[in-house]
Amino acid sequence: MKGRVFLIGCGTGDPELLTIKALKTFEQLDVALIDHLITEEIVQLLPEKTKIIYVGKQKGKLSIKQDEINRFLLEFAKSGLTVGRLKSGDPYIFGRGGEEALFLLENEIDVEVIPGVSSSTSAPLYSGIPVVMRGYSTGFSVVSAHLAGNRFNKDWLPLLKQKNHTVVVLMGLSRAKDILEEAKVQNVNLNILMAIISNASRKNQKVIVGKLKEIEKLSKNAEKPAVIVFGEVVKLHDKLPSYKNVTSLTEIGEEVWKNL
Repeated sequence: MKGRVFLIGCGTGDPELLTIKALKTFEQLDVALIDHLITEEIVQLLPEKTKIIYVGKQKGKLSIKQDEINRFLLEFAKSGLTVGRLKSGDPYIFGRGGEEALFLLENEIDVEVIPGVSSSTSAPLYSGIPVVMRGYSTGFSVVSAHLAGNRFNKDWLPLLKQKNHTVVVLMGLSRAKDILEEAKVQNVNLNILMAIISNASRKNQKVIVGKLKEIEKLSKNAEKPAVIVFGEVVKLHDKLPSYKNVTSLTEIGEEVWKNL
């Protein structure tokens, strides 16, 4: 008897952002493979009967390769178990969920994908930054600064030249120096407003606001996981509702202070 695999989007860390469907699916799981960004509060929502295996990949640390994760999913499902792959954010937004789903389907395993709240939109929202807003931005792009093999993705830099456009960069904090250097090469305006949002929706959320020219310096005060937002919408950071708690902080770069 073959089991079944659920690829479950678990959002940015706040358990209240889980979907009802995700919570209901938790109750069915025999095994749960957990990404390293899944918070303990979410892990605690799994039933006691569920076997938990941590398979998260972290830069610079020994971790389980994707092929091994695929093998785990396949072997557990073939043994008749109901398996959950708990993924930060949404499974299909830079989460390798598509790769895992294809692999399992090719091996005749039943797969269901459950959407999750992505940091690409929720991190800005929780910081008072709408990714689109009339008069500020008519569209937005979500990109990754990181490619396979620890390579820097620079193909998205021309998007910063578009007017009335927001660019949300995932996995970009450790590439701050590369982003600045490539922006100079491509003649990007270095005075573009930006915000670095760390630990979005969590108690230690922190927002750093500045300009592109300051990104390398400001990134040193930011923690992972982080989302970087570029565009005029950053001006709304201190005007619209944002995530409030006693430990959340906002820092503003020197160039922004001068213009206040």
